[in-house]
Amino acid sequence: MRPMGRILALCGWLAWQLGRPFRATPLRRLGRAAVFAVATLLLVAAAVPVALPLLDPQPEDATVQQVFDGAIAHGDGWLRLRGRITRLRQSPIGEPGSFALLVDAANPLRAIVLESSSRPEPVEITDVTGTLTSSSVTVEEELPIEARVAGTPPRVVPDQLLRLDSAPKAARSILWPLAIPPLLIAAMLLIGAHSGYPIFRPTSEIDVLATPLSPGERVPSAYGGRIGPHRADLADPAGALLLLRRAPTGNLLTAQPLADDDGPAPPPVLISGSWTSGTIGTVHTVREAVAALQVRSELVDAIFLFARTAERDRVAAMMAVDR
Repeated sequence: MRPMGRILALCGWLAWQLGRPFRATPLRRLGRAAVFAVATLLLVAAAVPVALPLLDPQPEDATVQQVFDGAIAHGDGWLRLRGRITRLRQSPIGEPGSFALLVDAANPLRAIVLESSSRPEPVEITDVTGTLTSSSVTVEEELPIEARVAGTPPRVVPDQLLRLDSAPKAARSILWPLAIPPLLIAAMLLIGAHSGYPIFRPTSEIDVLATPLSPGERVPSAYGGRIGPHRADLADPAGALLLLRRAPTGNLLTAQPLADDDGPAPPPVLISGSWTSGTIGTVHTVREAVAALQVRSELVDAIFLFARTAERDRVAAMMAVDR
């Protein structure tokens, strides 16, 4: 539970720090809205390196066999083929130009003629992009040994050739690493906005040697929440004294907020009443984990923080708690 509490505390702290500038202004209610706005912007930023490459048009990845079969889906015949380039000394279409033969990498017994504005250079294995063009093709010259398979020349597409682009179109590349940091920060902000800060997490770990409070005994603590008319933020807790008082009907647990200045301390507020519930747990911050007790009653709805686990459990022994 501790590692998860620290992770949630880190997320909550990040969201809390983002909304902190608004808390001292009339716009304090916009603290969470600012977190959601920044998280939305980060999600958009994370989508940019993924979405932009998808907007870049790409040729159809195909094989020479698909050209033979007429199984090209791209309407304008813009293709990317992969294979070995072999220079042709003679024009395969009976017209002057710069021509080469691409022997398909997937099936070396299939090939297609390439036409280029410049003289193609022989290449072992490469990707080429271009547009299919209808033309009567005849390759009569003897091909070099590297263009053959066990001495057998490849079968050449007879009615089409590939007119190469001036520069090969690079394959689409999505920069996933650039999307990860803003995505993680956005997720942390959204989790932190939901969980709040600091983080209270219930626990089943107790001090088995702790004894209940005795009448008249006081336990110092800090609190975040509501004690009677007094309120404090758990991120900036206020001090309080928990006191067990003797009464004719039994012992009563009270909470007394401490004065912020030199004025008189507020009167104690009764915790025990017609109904009281408590939950023992731990409050996690980015720096530490503090023993805590969540109390809900008619006049108190707060989380009390204690210096030691034993002090928390002595107070918890005076009420019904969820373990």
